[in-house]
Amino acid sequence: MTAGTADGIVLREATIADAAAISTLVSALTRRWIAPDCDEDGIARLLDSMATQRIEERLREGHRHVVAERDGRIVGVVALRLPSHLYYLFVAEKAQRRGVARALWDAVRVAADPDAPVTVNASLLAVPVYRKLGFEPAAPEQHDRGIRFVPMRWVPR
Repeated sequence: MTAGTADGIVLREATIADAAAISTLVSALTRRWIAPDCDEDGIARLLDSMATQRIEERLREGHRHVVAERDGRIVGVVALRLPSHLYYLFVAEKAQRRGVARALWDAVRVAADPDAPVTVNASLLAVPVYRKLGFEPAAPEQHDRGIRFVPMRWVPR
């Protein structure tokens, strides 16, 4: 799968060779946007889950990962733990508000169980983005092991 979007951004399936670049992107964005809502233990758990080795493990386990590239650099990534849990969706700040998140979501959604809702544990700042993608809160804000999030779900129509 290779698809183009606006601004010369290309979507493609991630490979093991992408794990370090994915880790760098998601870790930096997590520190900037998610960490302020978490305690120290939660931040450590999140960053550990985003380490290169952990991403390689998820790729080997068959989690669907799609990356967005511009000029050979990864500027966005989405990961779906099959059959239907969105593990994460991140877009570099300079690539935001250009339809990249929507394109990534559309690209990975086809791998989800077509009859099952897709769930995500959205960071507090990401809730409006997920709402624009068609997700709705499934429960009130949660605080679990140092991480604050809103459980959300998208229901196929």
